[in-house]
Formats: sequence, C-alpha cells, structure tokens
Amino acid sequence: MDYTVKELPESERPREKLEERGVSALSDVELLSIIIRTGIQGKNVKELSSEILNEVSLDGLADRSLSELKDFDGISRVKAGQLLAAGELGRRMKRTEKEKLESFADVESQVEDMKFLESEKARVFYLNSGNEILAEKEFDGSVSSVELEMRDIFEEGFTSNASALILAHNHPSGKSKPTEADLEFTEELIELGEKLDIGILDHAIVGEKVTSLRKSSDLWK
Repeated sequence: MDYTVKELPESERPREKLEERGVSALSDVELLSIIIRTGIQGKNVKELSSEILNEVSLDGLADRSLSELKDFDGISRVKAGQLLAAGELGRRMKRTEKEKLESFADVESQVEDMKFLESEKARVFYLNSGNEILAEKEFDGSVSSVELEMRDIFEEGFTSNASALILAHNHPSGKSKPTEADLEFTEELIELGEKLDIGILDHAIVGEKVTSLRKSSDLWK
C-alpha cells in the first residue's frame, strides 16, 4: 500500500518532526525529504528520498550533474538544482573556517572535503607572510593535466599579493601516495616560485588520508 506524507502518522512527517523535536532528530532521509518537498503518484517524498540515498551518499550529491539527478523519479530540474545546492552547502560546512594555516593540521581541515570528490581538482591557498589566507582558488583536473597551468596558479598569487601558497589536490582512487607526475609538477612549482618570489609551503595529496609532500619527500631539502 502506498502512502502520501499526509497519510503518514504526524510524528513521522519530516516537517512536523522538525518543529516538535528539532532538526537533529531527523534522519538523512527526512532531511532530504524537506528539501525535495513533494512525492509523486504512488510514492511519498520519504520513499523518493530513500531511493536517492540508496544510490547517492549525501557527500556525493554535489558531484552529480543536473541530468543525473533528474533521472530519479519525481526529480525535476528545479529539485535537482536544490539537491546540488544542498550537497555543496554540506561540503563547504565540513571545512573549518580558519584565517591562518600555521600547521599541516590546519591544511587538513581545509581539504578534508576533497576526499569525497569523484573527479580530480586542485585547490590553492594564497598566504601572506604571516600565513594568513588572502585568497583561495580551485582548478579542475590533475596537477599533471593541461587544465592546470602554472601561470594560472601564480596569476592569482600576484593578484592577491601573496608571499606564499599551499597546493592541494585529490586522488579519487583514495590513494594519497604521490605519483611521479605529482612530484615532477611540485618540483617545477617550487623552482618557479623561487624565481617569482612566491614560496611553495606544501603540496597536500588528498586520498582516504592527506599526505604532505613537504614531510614525505625531499623536494624542500
């Protein structure tokens, strides 16, 4: 037998439950139900939400395209956009806002969300002499791909008047061991940074864990 949300006991309706017991009492399915709002004929919104979360984790919502999310029953283009926005908000909230990067632990807190990305991206933090974050920029593609050009990295450094930068990029495979391409790119980045008077403080590789090339390689020695 199929139920609409109105036919469910009031205690099981997501909005009523939120009002009575607070948002922390809601399950992932119920939270998603509030975003999606309505179901379709034969399926209430909680059933739709459950189907989505059986295939896509909350962390993975932001990695799906609009067309992929629209493939789910009852998900229009508008609702697909809402899901993407919710996924990206959740990802950003995982990152600890910090004005300074004074240790590798600080860097880890800024890049842990990259563990959940399904494609390679690079993130660069531009710092002043006191390690305060002046700017942050993301690039699509791996450090060895033509999509990430050194001139693009340093261009933002000049724009923000940075004295140093920290690079991070993810390995969707989950392996945080640097590849030969990672090492070669980092070595070239350090050499160019010295010529341009912008120090390269570290290159973090994000897999299931986060590896510091400064600690694990001899590139800075």
